[in-house]
Amino acid sequence: MKKLQHIIVIISCLLIGTTYAQDLEEFKPGKEKYGLGKLKKGPKKIYIASFNVNFETYKEAVSYKSSGGFRNTAKGEATASAAIGINGLQEADIQEKTNQLYNDFIEDLKAKGFEIITAEMAGKTDTYEGWEKASGPYVIESGLPGVMTSVPDGYSFFYKGETKKGKKKKGFLNGSLVPQKLSDDLDDAVVANVNLYFMYSEAGNDFFKNAGGAKVKMFTNYRLIGDYVVAAPKKKGLRLKGAQTSERINSMVSFTKGKTGLGAETQYNGTLKKDLEINGVIKKEKVVAYSKQTSETATSFKPVVIAGASYSSLTKWIDVDSKKYVEGLYNAGNKFLDFHTSEFLSNY
Repeated sequence: MKKLQHIIVIISCLLIGTTYAQDLEEFKPGKEKYGLGKLKKGPKKIYIASFNVNFETYKEAVSYKSSGGFRNTAKGEATASAAIGINGLQEADIQEKTNQLYNDFIEDLKAKGFEIITAEMAGKTDTYEGWEKASGPYVIESGLPGVMTSVPDGYSFFYKGETKKGKKKKGFLNGSLVPQKLSDDLDDAVVANVNLYFMYSEAGNDFFKNAGGAKVKMFTNYRLIGDYVVAAPKKKGLRLKGAQTSERINSMVSFTKGKTGLGAETQYNGTLKKDLEINGVIKKEKVVAYSKQTSETATSFKPVVIAGASYSSLTKWIDVDSKKYVEGLYNAGNKFLDFHTSEFLSNY
């Protein structure tokens, strides 16, 4: 009986490993590093300055073709917009896997003998003077169009929480944090930053862009991104027709230690050379919105013509299995963090 149970356990482990491998495409990590040979002399203390799991829930794009004409033909302006949203994703499922990724990360560090510096200790440094503290668990808008951010349970961090007008600012990304200064304030402890981005949309390109009209082409492709530009129709300020905002993002886990001049003594940045695609969750599809320009031709009987504007809009909602979505999120995030954390810790 014990032998049979042993066989069942082995088979179960093989099946789990097979499922894990099938869920993800080829993993191609990238890294930037220097000064790692100095780590063996330093203290095994680490502070986690950020741990954010970002995920896309809605994507909107717009294309615009201005009016014009040639000789005796007038063409009207054309606008095309398209959006892709997902249904069925549960906040509790996202939170659970965010917590699991964070707890795995912590356990890897502790297994190597690291002491985790608390937010209370870090909050006493000069670096965080005037900053505000927040604690998970929660899921909020990230500040990027259509992207949410999940923060793990039991985790606290600091952020600059005021706008230029003195009002409390939504969001919590540590964009202005100088990790080497914080490391110096913490007696050369390692400062870690983790930011993961899971996107399901990507823009398509046309060789004859906007020929004869406005066209938006998007694809669905669920993945942990390496490097990506989040673009969206401009909603505020001077809004020219077809204007879009854009912000470059990338998934990264970084480890910074010590301060030398303005730079760090030791640095490890773990990235992806290519997006890590997650299979079996969101079907790969193409979404296209096209608006053809109207045209009018002047004649001797009608010497003055005006072409009217045209507009096309398409919204596609995709139903997802929340459990499958977050399992793929965890598998990709865990593979990424496990690899880079192991690479960094191997230098101790």
